[in-house]
Amino acid sequence: MIIQWKWNDPEHIDAHRQDFSEPPERVMDWLVEEHLSSISPAHRQGWVHASYEYPRFAGVSGLREVPPDGSASFWGYRNKRTIPSHLCEGEKSLTREICLWGWWDSPCFVVHTLYPGAKAPREIHDPDLTLQEIAGAIEFWRVHAIVVEKGDWSESHH
Repeated sequence: MIIQWKWNDPEHIDAHRQDFSEPPERVMDWLVEEHLSSISPAHRQGWVHASYEYPRFAGVSGLREVPPDGSASFWGYRNKRTIPSHLCEGEKSLTREICLWGWWDSPCFVVHTLYPGAKAPREIHDPDLTLQEIAGAIEFWRVHAIVVEKGDWSESHH
């Protein structure tokens, strides 16, 4: 059986579209063919949050390690976002890794987000962050930030 997929929020992928080397729809079709279709129907349930190795460069990753002292990073709101993110300015790096985050709504796979780069925990201000995830999210985001350019963020959300 061929697995169908859809964007949960088609506008959300637009925030990552420019980071891909090829259309994210093509990357998603590859993920379905190479990874999701091998999951047995009995196990197609719940959330999927995983990193995959794409056969060529998937695009550029906006996730970067930063010193924990805050000297190279700051907090701000990315465009079209309502929660603050840990940010830094700089260059994004080429990557083959892809992070997929979505869930099964049998027989369809619903994509919450897809971006070039490694799997990362929910951001610490994410309202869907569970109590069990807080410590790991704080530890991760204390030393990681999302690369932005001037104009891609603000000090308050709009």
